[in-house]
Amino acid sequence: MGRAVMTSGLLISLEGIDGVGKTTQIERICAWLRDRVDEVLAVREPGGTPLGEALRELILQRVEAQSSLAEFLVFAAARAELVETVVLPALARGAVVVMDRFIDSSVSYQAFGHGLAVKIVDQINRVVVHERTPDLTIWLKGDPFPMARADRVEERDAQYYARVEQGYQWLVQQEPQRWLVVDSRQSPDEVFGLLQERIETLLNDM
Repeated sequence: MGRAVMTSGLLISLEGIDGVGKTTQIERICAWLRDRVDEVLAVREPGGTPLGEALRELILQRVEAQSSLAEFLVFAAARAELVETVVLPALARGAVVVMDRFIDSSVSYQAFGHGLAVKIVDQINRVVVHERTPDLTIWLKGDPFPMARADRVEERDAQYYARVEQGYQWLVQQEPQRWLVVDSRQSPDEVFGLLQERIETLLNDM
């Protein structure tokens, strides 16, 4: 099939707890899309800019915020820099941007996980991303209790991850048309086939 003519960009985000295979699927999606469209960009949160990568290190290793709101605002700062300097310009060029986490992580982790008000998280997110929400959000749904990791952010208890799972479920209920929920316990090939089918539909509709 020939290349799709992109008159406007496409924003795709992948969500889910660590260990469900987001990185693998993003790599496969981008490799496949490069034969279909002129520009594909993969970015991660937090990160994707010098400031974002520095804040990522701060969040994951060096300093533990005692305030859940403060931690969220650090994520929001990294997101603002990424959206304004990387994501929005790429979309304006007609690129397909594939994101490893985006605004929905804040709702699931900071609001449902840590107990911040959903309304506050949503309002700040909207300002930070200039009201640009994903065209498609893929939730790779797997075991709600991920394998232990060394960094602080992943040292959470089972109840915390159960709340995060509830957050994702709530988000899907709010905007079902934006979400594709995929069981990540399937083989990587099976998962990719489902993602490919949905993204193909998006490209054809543009």
